[in-house]
Parts: sequence; C-alpha cells; structure tokens
Amino acid sequence: MSPTYCAPQASELFTSPTGDYLARAGDNVNPQGSVTGLAPPGDVHRVHNPAAGTTISLHIYGTDISRVGSSVRREYHIPISSH
Repeated sequence: MSPTYCAPQASELFTSPTGDYLARAGDNVNPQGSVTGLAPPGDVHRVHNPAAGTTISLHIYGTDISRVGSSVRREYHIPISSH
C-alpha cells in the first residue's frame, strides 16, 4: 500500500513475459491523497514525480523489512521493450 501526499505521483507498470525484457503494462497517476496497492506478480513498477513540487509517498509492506533486509525483492537489468 502506498499513500501519496503533497503532489501527484506517476507510475509505470511492467510485466516480464519471457524474463528477457520488461513490457510496459500501463501507466497510472496517483493524485494527492490517493492510496495504491501492488501485489505480485503485478508489482513491477517505476515511479516519478510529474509535478514541479515535492511529492512524498509512504510505502507499507506486508513483511518485516528488518528481518528480510530490504524492501527490494528483485532488480531487473534487462531492456524495456518499446513495443
């Protein structure tokens, strides 16, 4: 769950159909005050601030981050398909 404060936050959603590349699955703009939930396998995303002001998002995870060491479950070092 990720509440957004102060300004909108844009996110790009991706899938990895074959594991060789990321394919864009959609775009989302989360307005100020919104709450967004992501769950596997649809949790591959990239966020950015489309506004001139500051945006703040609070990420709430369903696991003990101090136990697992990081909120990052996986990293992708593969190209993003332009198709």
